[in-house]
Amino acid sequence: MVMMKTLRRGLLAGLCAGFFAALLFIVDYGPANSLNTVARWLGLDSSGSGRLVGFLLMLLLGAIFGALFSTATGRRDIALGRSLLLGVLTGAMEWIIVVYVLGDLVNHLRIDFGSWLFTFIPLLVYGLLLGSLSYQWRPRPA
Repeated sequence: MVMMKTLRRGLLAGLCAGFFAALLFIVDYGPANSLNTVARWLGLDSSGSGRLVGFLLMLLLGAIFGALFSTATGRRDIALGRSLLLGVLTGAMEWIIVVYVLGDLVNHLRIDFGSWLFTFIPLLVYGLLLGSLSYQWRPRPA
């Protein structure tokens, strides 16, 4: 029961952080054109529905990595700095696994410096927000 609460809290924190990261992709280069890049990571982009798929993919990936983050931290009482650091590491791991490895395997994406910054920075912000929300929502001992 306690593990389920921890997992649910991580899912919710990851979903909220994923929503914010998706908003970072919306405000860049016109009306959500950057969300096609998110869908392209897994080869799911199209001209008609690429933006919606990219938005939903950011939410789904955010929830998955949020659950992994909460599973890794468990019920231990950790400090804010450590939570933020683990969140940033989670965002970096999301970039390595999804964008670099899966993007290369599925869609044969090549990463240059501009596209590296374009995808890496929002995912680091995602991780920072994930660590912050997870720390804020963690129950404190009485």
